[in-house]
Amino acid sequence: MKGVGSVFYVAICDDEKAICVEIERFLASYIKDALIQTKIFYSGEKLYKSMEAGEHFDMIFLDIELKLINGVRVAEKIREELSNEKTHIVFISGKQEYAIELFSVRPLHFLVKPFSKKQVIDVLIKAMKLSQIYHEYFEFRIEQSYYKVFYGDVLYFESKARKIIIHMSKGEYEFYGKLNHIEEKTHGNFLRIHQSYLVNPLYIEHYEYDQVLLLDNRSLPISKSFRSTVRNKLLENWENE
Repeated sequence: MKGVGSVFYVAICDDEKAICVEIERFLASYIKDALIQTKIFYSGEKLYKSMEAGEHFDMIFLDIELKLINGVRVAEKIREELSNEKTHIVFISGKQEYAIELFSVRPLHFLVKPFSKKQVIDVLIKAMKLSQIYHEYFEFRIEQSYYKVFYGDVLYFESKARKIIIHMSKGEYEFYGKLNHIEEKTHGNFLRIHQSYLVNPLYIEHYEYDQVLLLDNRSLPISKSFRSTVRNKLLENWENE
């Protein structure tokens, strides 16, 4: 999924050994084919320390009810202290009512125990596809010069007076274009919240009925015609299918 010769690194963090074994068993065919590598952690502290020391994971299956430091706190430390927005976090729990309160750490998905092999494989494939997309380039032209930026580095695209503004954490680009054309190129992985805004969900920190707040404290309005769609898309990842 990520390209020839590349490996997708998956961490499994749960203090129940049986759960770790089960997830790894579900992923066995991907491990055998060398598409992914897994590493098991039985505590949030050990997972965090390994990442703090520089170990990289593309995706984490993270139990919420961990001892000493729970999964939500581990996720907060990964997002805030390590400034890591690109590792996909999939929470697992025996309780379903956590879903809404987890939004601030921007999880990819929420699995309720007991979960099936299909649910685990589906979310793995989704994470692999997203990682591939966010490491692809968006290409554009400004006058006679050509540029390209990683989709994963784009906070949001803005349409303004026949121009497109690419907002990034370290600057902006402006060129002539149409937001509808850009939305088609993102294959549904960016979120249309307004006729003028196409947002990268990785950088949405907080959602309200009529606006989203980004990690850099910018707020963007959600137009009335998009409110239902936005809410459904932001919450559907956590619904137990």
